[in-house]
Amino acid sequence: MTKYIFLALSFLCIFAGMSCKKNPVGPPPDESFVLKVTDVNCTEAWLTIHVGSGFTTHTAQLTRDTAVVASITLIGTDTTISDTGLSPSHTYTYTLSLPGATNVTTKATSMDTTSHNFTWQMFTLGGASSSALYDVAIINDTLAYAVGQMFLNDSTGQIDQQPYNLATWDGTSWKIQKVPYYYQGQAFYGPIYSLEAFNANDIWFGIGNMIHWDGQSFNAVELPTSVWGPNRINKIWGLSTKNFYIVGDGGSIAHYNGTSWTKIESGTNLSFNDVFGSGGEILAVCSQNYPPGQGVFSITGNSTTQISAYPIDPIEEFFSVWFVPNQQYYVVGDGVYQKKSLSDSAWRNGPLDITHDATTRVRGKNINDVFIVGAFGEFLHWNGVSWRSYIGQTGLADGSYTSVAIEGNLVVAVGANDAQAVITMGRR
Repeated sequence: MTKYIFLALSFLCIFAGMSCKKNPVGPPPDESFVLKVTDVNCTEAWLTIHVGSGFTTHTAQLTRDTAVVASITLIGTDTTISDTGLSPSHTYTYTLSLPGATNVTTKATSMDTTSHNFTWQMFTLGGASSSALYDVAIINDTLAYAVGQMFLNDSTGQIDQQPYNLATWDGTSWKIQKVPYYYQGQAFYGPIYSLEAFNANDIWFGIGNMIHWDGQSFNAVELPTSVWGPNRINKIWGLSTKNFYIVGDGGSIAHYNGTSWTKIESGTNLSFNDVFGSGGEILAVCSQNYPPGQGVFSITGNSTTQISAYPIDPIEEFFSVWFVPNQQYYVVGDGVYQKKSLSDSAWRNGPLDITHDATTRVRGKNINDVFIVGAFGEFLHWNGVSWRSYIGQTGLADGSYTSVAIEGNLVVAVGANDAQAVITMGRR
């Protein structure tokens, strides 16, 4: 009898294994618990908390060193927290506690500030007529370029109608020269409005067309009429001589790939005053005084998208843009505006209401080293914690800076004061 019972049980086990399989199950519950520092500057840190779906409670406590930063009711699986009030150049330990999970920790080191201590030197060029400089580029401490128009008297004492349009810094002084644009074998001399220096032997100059310095000679580059109309080139920006953009009057934008030019439709007739790119993002700003209008445009490939300027009054002009992607964006003109992300709902001006003068150009090395220049010689520096104005040393009684560049510990601004072109150099 025992034998038959054993056989029956064996048969049932085999049958069950063949016909009573368990239903397939999904993946195990996500029990991950992660704390990650996503960004940090001199005084703020941004942290992302990830809590897997396997946790039934989402109430957590975040501490910085021994101080409680926040008690958080987490919504969803990922939450971003901003922690303010940090000290520059300090390492903090963040700990996140969640019931039912082992505490997780991470460290964040805040950025250091940059020095506000500059020594200043000012140069004036031209002066026989309306001399002015419009743009500047720095190669190194002993080589920089500025462009515009500088008038001197000729040998008869009369104003030379052919302006000098290029000034070169050799580490000691600025030397000026006349750069011609050759058309049908004839040399034309006029103001140069913009430049981009990829290196000492690869420099592009913007007029209504372009001039290229190849280390040996200045060569005229005529833009196709299908790409560029009778508009001046107000700014050039790019990664190399085979990948750069030009912007100018009448809503003009074009791209050069090293071989051919492509016109980029902007959808506006406003004059573009500046273009800048970083980390794969490219932004350009445009405006006009009358009728009033302005815009911020993102350039992707050969197309543009307008970005909201809310809540900036349309009467306020935009002259320049500079940014570090997803950390800090600046637009300057009739005011100084900032946001941390292009997806933020509004540009902020309140804490940046640091000057009563119009601002014409913003450039920086990082988010803790930003320079803004403008009317009456306003010269501002953000060091990561505070703004400082140097107008007491850089002021212009009857003029304005039009552009600024920074390289290493050298910063150079150019513009005009009365009838003279002016260059102001700061070293730290």
